[in-house]
Amino acid sequence: MIRWCLIGVLTVSAVIFAGSVGGCSADETDGGKEGEVVSGKTIEQVLKDKTDEWMAIPGVQGTGIGMSEGKPCIVIFSSVKPESLQDKIPSTVQGYPVVIKETGAFHALDP
Repeated sequence: MIRWCLIGVLTVSAVIFAGSVGGCSADETDGGKEGEVVSGKTIEQVLKDKTDEWMAIPGVQGTGIGMSEGKPCIVIFSSVKPESLQDKIPSTVQGYPVVIKETGAFHALDP
């Protein structure tokens, strides 16, 4: 139970962090829309389907949604170099680009 709560907190933190650091790339624009469908599923559905799988990979700290070239993208937050995860995480999933960002380790705050 505590593990799932921590994963939920980390995922929400990752989404907030993604928005605060400017999304996926410096080339972003405001053209993307929340809930936009690329491959029959929204990016939120794809992220929900894949997060547990990705969180099981050593070095993955969280997941979120950002913007890349004006379109929604999936962001993987990592405590290791992105290159070390490229063979474990595809560059696109169901039509959505996936960007790996090295952020360092996430830690829960003391209450």
